[in-house]
Amino acid sequence: MPEYQKIKIDNLEYFIIDAIQDFRAEDSFIHRSNKLAQFDGNGESKKHVGTYKGELGRKISNFFDYSTWGLEHFDSHKKRKTLNSARESGAIIQDYTCFFSKTNLLKYLDDAKAEYYNQEQIYHNDISVYFEKRYQEVQNIDTEYIPFSIYDASDNLSQRQNRGYIRSDDSIWKLWRELILPKISYLSILKLVPVLPQEGNSKPIFYFRILLDYQFRTFVHPSALQMIEEIVFDIPEIEEIKKSYRIGQEKYRRAVIEYMPQCPFSKITDERLLIASHIKPYSVCIKENNQEEALDYLNGLALSPTFDRLFDQGYITFLDSGELICGTQLSSYTWDKLNINPTAKNKMRIYPENRERYLEYHRKNVFLDDINDLT
Repeated sequence: MPEYQKIKIDNLEYFIIDAIQDFRAEDSFIHRSNKLAQFDGNGESKKHVGTYKGELGRKISNFFDYSTWGLEHFDSHKKRKTLNSARESGAIIQDYTCFFSKTNLLKYLDDAKAEYYNQEQIYHNDISVYFEKRYQEVQNIDTEYIPFSIYDASDNLSQRQNRGYIRSDDSIWKLWRELILPKISYLSILKLVPVLPQEGNSKPIFYFRILLDYQFRTFVHPSALQMIEEIVFDIPEIEEIKKSYRIGQEKYRRAVIEYMPQCPFSKITDERLLIASHIKPYSVCIKENNQEEALDYLNGLALSPTFDRLFDQGYITFLDSGELICGTQLSSYTWDKLNINPTAKNKMRIYPENRERYLEYHRKNVFLDDINDLT
């Protein structure tokens, strides 16, 4: 399967044969402590994955290798559908072949910390009081990969809605519901098969990851941007400072494009269509009170808008050699439309020399994947 991206799990290589990237964390699924003020209720433990009828239904059936959605089952002791009732009725979707990773959960919390403490959304509660306890709970997990089962908790076939739901009774399912924040979080699931199948590990496994909407990640959270504005502008002689700031930005952009006059992806050289994209985010440089890095032309790449967005939001990154590394957050269809082969790892003309420290920061803090899993 040479056309598939690879990822390392527990030092074994797997092909990513399919992926679901855009399951939003709707408020109805969120744990009651994190719910938005505009909504009531306690939240439900089952996760909506789409209709199980028609073409969309065939897609989720093929993805999960499960086709009997809507089977009726009920646990009379728990007064709901459970893993036990699903097992008795043949409604287990995947039996301990799904997993979360401790690293991903901690990364999510690191990204979400700014929203926990400086809430842009309006919640029922002050969610900052939960952060440290939740972070410590994840840190206390004694294994990197946490397996769990999922079962069919969908609307019954006798009902008209045909809504497909998955659910788990394992403790990790309860924990991730407690961590995530509504509307700005989403679930990504990778379907993996081993590169070198062996007896007992030839079946697909499913890597569940939680991610934060880029606009709310720590280094560009609105509260951080407000702080930047205060640092830069909220001092005496404000108009002079604003003018100096604009001149600095203009010089930075010109210097980046003079050093790198062409987008390495689109080959565009028209300056009007090139963006001087920071490698280490500008907001981070300012928070660190490092104006020199903020305006250093080596801390910038000249990219056309689509590729600027891919880089700026952490979907792609580069090694110190200039080798392109594509993350696992986008579908093969999207990569194809972008005319990028995510498995090729081509060396791009980004003039990486003397940019190593900025590229390292981007790989560790901006790139959405763990670089060690992909190289």
